[in-house]
Amino acid sequence: MTFWKLGSRRAAAVRLAAAGSVLLLAPGCSALNPGSDEAAAMAGRFHQLLASGDSAAACELLAPGTIEELESGDPGSCAGKLSGLGLATASKVLEGRAYGREAQVKLDGDTVFLTRSGDRWVVTAAGCASRGERPYDCEVKGH
Repeated sequence: MTFWKLGSRRAAAVRLAAAGSVLLLAPGCSALNPGSDEAAAMAGRFHQLLASGDSAAACELLAPGTIEELESGDPGSCAGKLSGLGLATASKVLEGRAYGREAQVKLDGDTVFLTRSGDRWVVTAAGCASRGERPYDCEVKGH
């Protein structure tokens, strides 16, 4: 009888150790793609602002290099040029992935690229279409 109890204690200890290992690994799994939710929220916000006609506020979510490229030498014209592009409507986030300081968010009508700037994500490219193995073709992009 003692052997059986020892065996069950040993089995319980092994199960407990295994469960502890899983618990230790679980936070690592969730940390493999940190920032994805925040990047996806920013991409969604960018498209919400465009849909509501607030291009000036949408410009505030762009990276400085993207604003420069969009304005192409005409400072202060970001909002006008952004609204004139007629980017596809996108309202639902399908997938968001962060890779360190960079992120890609796929929405129902667009793919948006972002970078980490200070404590927030900013849009570096939008209106992007996949071209297979070649780089995305984007309507809004920075350098």
